[in-house]
Amino acid sequence: MTTTADLAARLRAMPDDALEQLVLARRLPTAVFSETGPLHVSDFFDLAEALRTDDAVDAAIEHLPRATLLALRDGTGDAGALAPAVALGLADDDGAVDDAVTARLAAHPDIVALEPGGAEDARPAGAAPQHGDDQAARTVGAEHAFETMTVLAELLRAVSEGAVRELVKGGIGTPLAKVLGERAGADAAVVPDRLTLLDRVGLADPDDGTWTTTPAGEAWLVASWPDRWSTLVTAWHDALDPAVRQVLALAGDDLRDLVALGRWAFPAGARWLDAVLLDVAGSAEALGLGVEGVVTSTGRALLDGDSAPAAVDLPPTVDGVYLQHDLTVIAPGPLAPVDDDALRSVAVLEAPGLAARYRISEDSLRRAFRAGLARDEVVALLERLSATGLPQPLAYLIDQVSSRDGSIVVDLGDGGVGTRVHGTADQLDLVGVDAELRQLAWERSDLTTLLTRYPPHVVHSALEDQRYPAVLTAAARPATGSAPPGRRRTGARNPEQAAHALVERLRLTTERGEAEPEQEWLGRQIDLAVRGRTPIRLTVRMPDGTERPFSIVPTSVAAGRVRGRDTAVDVERTLPLSLVVAVESDA
Repeated sequence: MTTTADLAARLRAMPDDALEQLVLARRLPTAVFSETGPLHVSDFFDLAEALRTDDAVDAAIEHLPRATLLALRDGTGDAGALAPAVALGLADDDGAVDDAVTARLAAHPDIVALEPGGAEDARPAGAAPQHGDDQAARTVGAEHAFETMTVLAELLRAVSEGAVRELVKGGIGTPLAKVLGERAGADAAVVPDRLTLLDRVGLADPDDGTWTTTPAGEAWLVASWPDRWSTLVTAWHDALDPAVRQVLALAGDDLRDLVALGRWAFPAGARWLDAVLLDVAGSAEALGLGVEGVVTSTGRALLDGDSAPAAVDLPPTVDGVYLQHDLTVIAPGPLAPVDDDALRSVAVLEAPGLAARYRISEDSLRRAFRAGLARDEVVALLERLSATGLPQPLAYLIDQVSSRDGSIVVDLGDGGVGTRVHGTADQLDLVGVDAELRQLAWERSDLTTLLTRYPPHVVHSALEDQRYPAVLTAAARPATGSAPPGRRRTGARNPEQAAHALVERLRLTTERGEAEPEQEWLGRQIDLAVRGRTPIRLTVRMPDGTERPFSIVPTSVAAGRVRGRDTAVDVERTLPLSLVVAVESDA
């Protein structure tokens, strides 16, 4: 058995990185990490006491597998089985179990009821999954995966546009969920879960209240469908709790009784694990890994890191779209994500799905021109994607809008200094005499060119403010990060930062103690024994230089002295704390 003092000594001796990992793994209350308050930790003894509370021990044993719980309960000394408990500070390297852990194990009915050695099989005989027609199941799974990825892609695009904002209390509001559901072609009820999935797999970040896409999310949007599927499954599986991954490994291809299997594998974990496993089973179905609780061969390949079968199961992409005279664009099948992304630059998605419908409008073309696309680039894009050529109404609209929007081009000046503005002579005549733009100090090098010393983005903004059809070339756009960053809300530290700050504070407290660090450490050990009326063995340096042990039950430590009853001769002793060189538990 081990005590608070024993645990504090082990914590103190651990390397900083290992100590931070232990603190994170124990899931301590947030108040423990604060620098003030009744639960704050000021030294290693406080941390040891925080780790030995009933709630902290219960939270730890809930994440321990069956074999480890049996080894802790029965004291088998099995080093392999005890390794997870040692990593959490529930037992020492020699297999001695903390007495607080022993008490909590004895109070847990599910652990007390475990038979020594445990059952050999997690499932009864004959419970192997019946695959049936695997090809049909793979088709259904691919349909589920395609539907989920379509919804995720639309939500991720909404995120990239800054359209997803959380409420002050957290989460998104019902009106926003309905808007996002209509956009993604999904029920509003599933939108929060899909956003959570985007966050969990690292494609979006809700940290600032206004969701943003991550670099991984931006890359995912233009990846091929098989790569999308494979990336999504891998990121989802990697983000699962290690205990959940163990249950999935135990389940194999049969996910129909994950909750029962989880209770067998982690007998104390029902309080948190049941709900997580139900969510995992639903997510596996939505991601197309399994159908009716049975993992398909494609699902198994994806979980094992092989994406080849995904390309076979997913519907093939189409090479062309149909441009209609009513300005709609019909995709007869799924477009390659890069083609979809290109088409969205000039059109708006109206109906997502296997056969999507887009619409080209004056507004969508104006947006394309003002984003820097030239008329010829828009025409070339549509001709590349169209299987039927460019309808006359669409060609007319492109010409009409381009004559008004994008006919003035703002580019870098010679040598990358200043700005060069190109346009028709009539347009530049108006710009040159516009009183609102006089401060730009134009110079006209020829009939179709104006020059100014101001930077391109400033000139472009000034022209747009006066409603001139100006576009800024890609080369003239400011480099990312050149504009001042927006203000971000100051959020709480993440768990890793909090654990790092706690460990740093503990090291500083030890170094800056009023007494000598070792003497203060010995004093705290004795103080704990006083509070617990625990017998201890003190090693005292005698005047002649020898060291002599005393076994006492300490009653007080004050004024540099420790008082207690000597258990060997049954007398009261008072010993100078400065002469104590070691303290050991005598319990």
